[in-house]
Amino acid sequence: MDFGTFMRGAMPTFAANASEAGANTTRSGFQSSMMDSIMPLLSMGGRSNPLLQVFMLVYNVLGTRLGFDPTSVLTFFGFLWAANKVWRQIYTALYGVVNTYLTASIHVSSSDEMYLHMMKFLAGQLSIANSRSLMAETMSKTAWEGEDEADVVATRISADGSGVYLNFSNQEAKAPPRFIPAIGTHGFWYEGRYYRLHRKQESLYDEGGNGQMPQFKDKEKLVISTIGRSPEPIKQLLQYAKEQYYNDHHAMTVIKRPSPQNVRRYGGRHAWVLVANRPVRPMKTVVLDPKQKVQVLTDINEYLHPATPRWYANRGIPLRRGYLFHGPPGTGKTSLSFALAGVFGLDIYVISLLEPSLTEEDLSALFNTLPRRCVVLLEDIDTAGLSRREDDQPDTPTTDPTDEKTKKGGGDKEGKQSATDPNNWKVSDLARELRKHPVAEGAKKEGISLSGLLNAIDGVASHEGRVLIMTTNKPESLDDALIRPGRVDLQVGFTNATRDQAKELFERMYEADKHRHPELVRKQQEEEEEDGEGRKLNGTTTAASVDGATTVADEVKQDEVLMSTRNGAVAGGDERFEISQDGLSKIAGEFAVKIPDGRFSPAEIQGFLLKRKKNPRKALEEVDAWVKAMVRLKESKTKVLQVQ
Repeated sequence: MDFGTFMRGAMPTFAANASEAGANTTRSGFQSSMMDSIMPLLSMGGRSNPLLQVFMLVYNVLGTRLGFDPTSVLTFFGFLWAANKVWRQIYTALYGVVNTYLTASIHVSSSDEMYLHMMKFLAGQLSIANSRSLMAETMSKTAWEGEDEADVVATRISADGSGVYLNFSNQEAKAPPRFIPAIGTHGFWYEGRYYRLHRKQESLYDEGGNGQMPQFKDKEKLVISTIGRSPEPIKQLLQYAKEQYYNDHHAMTVIKRPSPQNVRRYGGRHAWVLVANRPVRPMKTVVLDPKQKVQVLTDINEYLHPATPRWYANRGIPLRRGYLFHGPPGTGKTSLSFALAGVFGLDIYVISLLEPSLTEEDLSALFNTLPRRCVVLLEDIDTAGLSRREDDQPDTPTTDPTDEKTKKGGGDKEGKQSATDPNNWKVSDLARELRKHPVAEGAKKEGISLSGLLNAIDGVASHEGRVLIMTTNKPESLDDALIRPGRVDLQVGFTNATRDQAKELFERMYEADKHRHPELVRKQQEEEEEDGEGRKLNGTTTAASVDGATTVADEVKQDEVLMSTRNGAVAGGDERFEISQDGLSKIAGEFAVKIPDGRFSPAEIQGFLLKRKKNPRKALEEVDAWVKAMVRLKESKTKVLQVQ
């Protein structure tokens, strides 16, 4: 079918309609001339153009059926397109002028700690949360964050439903994600001022190192800008974000470790990774002689005083302080380190010298990226395998003049074989020779040497201002150069628990909690309003302590009531025991008498009490059997516990 013939046949209807309206004569002539100019384009080598066919069909419908000129619509849209182009050009020019001369901006790199502060601040902004372009991040609760007891699911494993256990299969499902600004430009208001945030990502080429393959690394940057010639409002915003970030950590102790090797080589905040954020440990929970506690606290407090750096500098003394905590395992060396960090509000940086990928260069770089004030913890320094390099030690003679004589005679006067003869070597002699002459170059383990550690601790370019704490179970095995004055300024010895310390542990285990669930407090207040003479549990009046806090039995019963009303009786828990503060002190004294003085570590005693944390009298009744079993275990040097 010829499309031209079809279109000419369709045109008379339009021409008739146009001729009936005298005012449309000019328009009809224009349409006819337009059709005459378009018709030659309808055929392409004898074939019709599908696109033009559709166009002409629409043109015919609009022109003949609706009675208006479709070209006016095209002209209108063309005008809008041109106006949009002109506006974009004007806007770009104006934005460039304003951005160059009338705005202030600050750039924040993703390799800096400030990046984390700002992202957390932005996640809490309502204008950002309502943005149409967001990035979601998975957020999980830590072990120390509070949970609603109503969210805990109960699991019954017995047919009669008597055994009820807690089930946390839905805990991750109830953790909401965190929403942060996506890559691009965003706007938000703060303190009545409008800010623009431009988050962009760059790909940097990394040549690799230490055997790593070259790769491209994504690096982000935040650009915060606002109207004005001064960046002071942005500085105040960043300061506020930083304060808010650390306000959430004022009652927490931050623990960091070195990042993986392929990450920490980027330096900056990538050198360390956050591994834990734990509540501050009270100093009273550390089992140690009170005089030693005061001595350590006073020494660190004086060292951290703002006037101390100038005092050290005037006398040419490096601003460093080192401590050695030594004693049997489980006596509280690491616990004291965490408690000290909590008292002074310092972060803890834990370094394991046994990490295979940690080199001496990495160790020096890690020390150089430490903040001004912090706690550096080197645990179990005696097991780190620190030793002097063979090149650093003088060769000690292994023979004496008598050996020269035996070499000639083939033995000593009594006919015994010489110890220098390889055929007569012991295992220790063989090990010494293997260290001197490794079988292969790859057989020699690369790690941290004693000299490398000493250079990182107090070398010429070592970091100053930190508190170094080393713990060890065997101080006698440490090199003298490591614990000399100037590197270790104060040694604190830990021993097994005395009877007084055992009593202190017992009282702390069963004392009333100061921070209770809000619902428990509300229920207590309601019951106290009902009876003005005090609260009654199971028909017995429970006395309150001196400071107004309820006793252990009060909280115990409340916990049981709440749990039983929600999930039923929970399996695995002993019946709570009511006891006053005076009664607790008396039981603690009886318990301490049954503990041999200096025989068990505080960790062992605490482990025994934890299994009976709801009933102090049960712990007192079963302590005799536990002590006998532990004494037999230590004497037989076995590792299997008979009584727990």
